[in-house]
Amino acid sequence: MKWKCCLLLVFLFLACSQETPQTGQALETQTFPDQESWNTTVLITKDGKTVGVLKAGHVQKFSKKNITLLDENIQVDFYDEYGNHKSVLTAQGGRINDQTQDMEAYGNVVVVSDSGVTLYTDTLKWDNKKQEIYSEIPIMLTTEENDTLYGDRFRSSPDLINYEIINPRGRSSKKIDLE
Repeated sequence: MKWKCCLLLVFLFLACSQETPQTGQALETQTFPDQESWNTTVLITKDGKTVGVLKAGHVQKFSKKNITLLDENIQVDFYDEYGNHKSVLTAQGGRINDQTQDMEAYGNVVVVSDSGVTLYTDTLKWDNKKQEIYSEIPIMLTTEENDTLYGDRFRSSPDLINYEIINPRGRSSKKIDLE
């Protein structure tokens, strides 16, 4: 009886051990973040100057995948090279490529510029190398002059001053050169 009890304990120990091939493999395929934080604020810098301030309710960093996931309402304030505020982005969630610092915001994405232009889309990406935002899905853009433009794709500086809309349509009071 004593040896059966010891054998049962050894079996249970081996079944629960992380050293067994089955359990070790299962742990490697699980995806748990290396770091996790709540109510986080991150400074985004370029050449030592702040170009953005990111706030998120929940952040998960996955070092092996070089990905940081953001959720619980994110907000990114964009600044120019002189530290002047230019625009603010809000979204339900986001994803950052930790190697390139490129970002994707998704879920009711709204960018409001200090110049009076507002962009609406469901997914918006940040190209860190080019320092521009873009969307590959439909967008809506409004201005203080009551212009409302729609497009299939969009590309712009973060201040929404110099933008490009692919297949634009809508209502505008501005003169547009169609060359």
